[in-house]
Amino acid sequence: MSTEDYDALVIGAGFAGLTAARDLAKDGRRVLVVEARDRIGGRTWYRPFADTDHDVEMGGGWVDPVFNKALMREVERYAIPLAECPDGESQVAVLGGATYDSICPLAPADVIGLERALVPIIRDARRIDPEVPLDQQDTADLDVPLDRYLEPFDLPVKLRELIGAWNRTSGGCEEADISALHFLSWVPSLDGSAVTIAHFPSHVFADGTVSLADALLADAACDTAFDTPVEAVTQTAEGVEVLARGGARFRGRAAVIAVPLNCWGDIEFRPGLSPAKRAGAAIGQSGTTTKLWALATGLPEKLQGVGERATPLDTFTAQFAVAEGDLVVGFSTRERGLDATDPAAVEAALRQFAPDARVSKSDTHDWVADPFAKGTWCAAPAGLLSKHAGGLAADEGRLFFAGSDLSHAFRGWITAAVDSGGAAAARLTALLAD
Repeated sequence: MSTEDYDALVIGAGFAGLTAARDLAKDGRRVLVVEARDRIGGRTWYRPFADTDHDVEMGGGWVDPVFNKALMREVERYAIPLAECPDGESQVAVLGGATYDSICPLAPADVIGLERALVPIIRDARRIDPEVPLDQQDTADLDVPLDRYLEPFDLPVKLRELIGAWNRTSGGCEEADISALHFLSWVPSLDGSAVTIAHFPSHVFADGTVSLADALLADAACDTAFDTPVEAVTQTAEGVEVLARGGARFRGRAAVIAVPLNCWGDIEFRPGLSPAKRAGAAIGQSGTTTKLWALATGLPEKLQGVGERATPLDTFTAQFAVAEGDLVVGFSTRERGLDATDPAAVEAALRQFAPDARVSKSDTHDWVADPFAKGTWCAAPAGLLSKHAGGLAADEGRLFFAGSDLSHAFRGWITAAVDSGGAAAARLTALLAD
């Protein structure tokens, strides 16, 4: 097929790009997916742990069957099996310098403090419409660093450390680096529950995120170009031309741009992007938390843990029991300096929660250093959403932007990527139909 024959070019084979490609192909459009990596999935990656035969998720991997409606439509469409996450039969928390046998060890004073904080948090969240760009809502006063937003609540030390650990895990960075508005924007999509933010979704993909990614690509039955980083995108009144590294050129009537926000600066857009997109991309997103896996022994049964800022780990869970021990998934903000590739360092971190822990192997993927991600899941810093949310997601001529970094509801989640990709495909189809 000649490159001039494509109706749509989709740049990026994460869940946003794959959903867009599938929808466009089902609409009868000729589609080419251009992907910089040699695989699909974007910031999800189901691969063997260390040098073993055990597959784990190095990036996103959780599913909430109740609230992730866009994602669940795809799961049900392709009959993708899910597995329920194990309950923590053993729990441990290190908070305020003390150790507890619960991951939520709230004393009466803590409960009162939590109640006092939840009232204004829920009140503020109710001001947000998840269907409308945040720069088109009267919420700029909430677009401040999360730690600053929480200061006036004067929470008890133990409760503040507990909330901080969950915030750093869910947000993917230090609380100073993510906007309170980002967190609050999730609440309306979680049935108005602010507490739900502090808990991981209840399910994972039984056969990995790749099971759904493969199903989307197979259903699209479109052309693909892997190992093809895009260097330039040129649009005219008639179409779009993509220039890839090595000189390959592809042409289409329109394009979906489904690459992470932090990678936009690596692509030369001709003509240049709008001022809002340039300004938003210059700010970028600040997700940098390390997701690590460890093969451990000596842990209590199905252990879950949560740690204060002084511990190397914010949260961890013994996710899977295997013949050699437990496969533990944990989260540590980059500022902690934990070397997730060093089993000895990970063992020392786990021993702060379980003194008999032994770690034989550890593994991670450095998404910040990854040139095609430059960050983990989206953490919008203060000043991004109230000024640029709508402009970042807006179409520009024949370019349609998609991705979990741009979604107005569930920003940063896999379900947001799916929803965003489908919406971009629908808008592109409408353009071609005119």
